[in-house]
Amino acid sequence: MNGIISDLLGYLMQLKQLSSWGSFNSIKDKVHNEIITSWLLEKGPITKRIKKTGSFQLNLIQDKLSKISIDDKKFINTESEKIKKREVILLCNDLPIVFAQTIIPTETIENGFSELGNLGTKPLGDILFEKDIFVRNSIVFASFTNDSNTYWGRKAKYSVKGYRFSVMEIFLINEND
Repeated sequence: MNGIISDLLGYLMQLKQLSSWGSFNSIKDKVHNEIITSWLLEKGPITKRIKKTGSFQLNLIQDKLSKISIDDKKFINTESEKIKKREVILLCNDLPIVFAQTIIPTETIENGFSELGNLGTKPLGDILFEKDIFVRNSIVFASFTNDSNTYWGRKAKYSVKGYRFSVMEIFLINEND
């Protein structure tokens, strides 16, 4: 892992959620940057959008069975203890643009779609938007802070064959820039 990514990981570890998760209507007056708004409301794959503007790279941080928060379990309505957490950083022209975290209960992998368990460095968007078996059930938005910087993110709940998982994306665009 290169030095920029190592530094970014340290920075991400210090990010604190500033607002609670809510609908876009509940946060739209607080987002003061049209570029951030466009990322939050992006309907297609984030990876495709990045590839349109520059050189895309995915750095895998982790992809393993992990403990997750009670709030994350509630969001996808699971009591499972076997949950895979995948975290990646998406870069455009070597600049970090998105931190993404996917929470996938193993029953979703086993009974919903097995490829979710073997993504490795393949972008999730490459299958999420290419297969018509995935349904986005809900999406919520929140702000995050680190020192004097404010970032915005979204978290979506998906299902495949009735089995749930979530994708959270924090857009690494400082609201104050």
